[in-house]
Amino acid sequence: MKEASEMKYGDQVEGQSWDDIIRVMTAATVRFELLSTVHTSPVTLDVHREGSVSTKGPRGGVFVMYNCARLHTLFDSYERGVEKGLYPEIPDGSQLDFSALKEEGEWLLLFNYLIPFSELLDQSGQAVDCEGGGARLNVKTEQMCKFLVSLSKDFSSYYNRVHVLGEPLPHLFNQMFCRLYLLRALRELFHTALETLNLPPVRQL
Repeated sequence: MKEASEMKYGDQVEGQSWDDIIRVMTAATVRFELLSTVHTSPVTLDVHREGSVSTKGPRGGVFVMYNCARLHTLFDSYERGVEKGLYPEIPDGSQLDFSALKEEGEWLLLFNYLIPFSELLDQSGQAVDCEGGGARLNVKTEQMCKFLVSLSKDFSSYYNRVHVLGEPLPHLFNQMFCRLYLLRALRELFHTALETLNLPPVRQL
């Protein structure tokens, strides 16, 4: 993880803050790999073979955490714009015209992820009655991991294609605010899903 960071950021990768980020990302990668496996299946970890843990590509904990961090960066940029007077504060949702969300990717995020998420939470952890009384909890962490990877792929595709924070022009604000509402809900989804896996969201990568 440290080598990957150095390849991208060079000599900047020094100090306690970088050490903390790399430590969190390394732990997240290993946990995500383990939790992505059905609990009845064997897990093989070969720490000496390069590529035995997926730190690259559109899968695994790194990719999920990266996209969660992108949302934090987006809202940090928006808040800085508000402080500079470029953008107004986000108004109440009742004041917005959500028909401005015309991109297919926006509705895909809503109907494929935001709406069914609560049902996924119910399915991921189910209590099963045992003979002789008592119960056991059947936790399907692999379902949550698969959901997060799929979400990250679709969000990344949308985010690479759509410029959320547009020019600070009044006639563009409604669409920008609608997109921020959607992505704020998505950020909360990321946080809740990662929390179920005991993985902390990372604000910066």
